Amino acid sequence: MWRKRLNRVEVADLIERFLENRSQYPQEWNDFVESRQDGGIVEDYRRQCYELDPLVNRPGEPDPDAVVRLKSIIERLRSGI
Repeated sequence: MWRKRLNRVEVADLIERFLENRSQYPQEWNDFVESRQDGGIVEDYRRQCYELDPLVNRPGEPDPDAVVRLKSIIERLRSGI
């Protein structure tokens, strides 16, 4: 079930699950990137993920640079930046 309001750790975990092909349900990533958060830093990171979505959520291999950017987002979310 999708929860609209996520904290930094939850978003980092969600991105990591997406990259590792272990989402909690098939549309988890899409639900996240398409659902605005209540402002703040989490929304800023969600927008970045939304912009990267066409590069990583596609048939075949994801764009390697976009994957690096998503991993960087994970690190920043977990470090509190």
